Amino acid sequence: MCQPCYYPDEGHLLHDLVVVIQPGLDGSEFGLRLNTLLFSNLAPTASFLLINASIGDEAVLASRDCGCGFEGMGWTRHIHSIRSFEKLTAAGMTFVDSHVVRVLEEVLPGRFGGGPISFQLVEEEAENGRGALCLLAHPDAGPLDETEVINTFLDAPGAPSTTDALMSDLWRQGGVVRVERRAPLTSQSGKIGHLVPAGHGRAPSTE
Repeated sequence: MCQPCYYPDEGHLLHDLVVVIQPGLDGSEFGLRLNTLLFSNLAPTASFLLINASIGDEAVLASRDCGCGFEGMGWTRHIHSIRSFEKLTAAGMTFVDSHVVRVLEEVLPGRFGGGPISFQLVEEEAENGRGALCLLAHPDAGPLDETEVINTFLDAPGAPSTTDALMSDLWRQGGVVRVERRAPLTSQSGKIGHLVPAGHGRAPSTE
């Protein structure tokens, strides 16, 4: 992690141990997203040889002066907004992350305000033992109607996938999704995921 940081998951890229490139617009030809992270490792002691390997994550790479100790050691490359774009599993359903990512990053902020990390799904255990989802809505999204947020979230992913449409119907009928107003959770590594598995998230640092 980097202190001071502009983003809650901002850190330094250790470029002497790993090379990271991104496909950009050319990646669409190979089914890759614009900011997909492609890793090649440099450490001779690495357990696996990686050459432009995708682990299903994307992020923003940038260089800036921050004045922290890591910069003083030569690590000036920053990485933030780290997300997974693989399949998600929640409440007994597995679905394509790219549909949900679009809803969380584009549809909900476009409708209710906020930005691409203002909305996040957190998996939790319901009282009846069945899975449930908490849709976190950052306070910066402004006033919103929780029922309208849930309906927008459930209606948006359906097309063109029959599986996603079935997922939406089951979640609506079972009251699986609820809304809570607070900032997104981060993983132990500082990553902000689209879906946080039960017990794997922590509140963002306020330091």
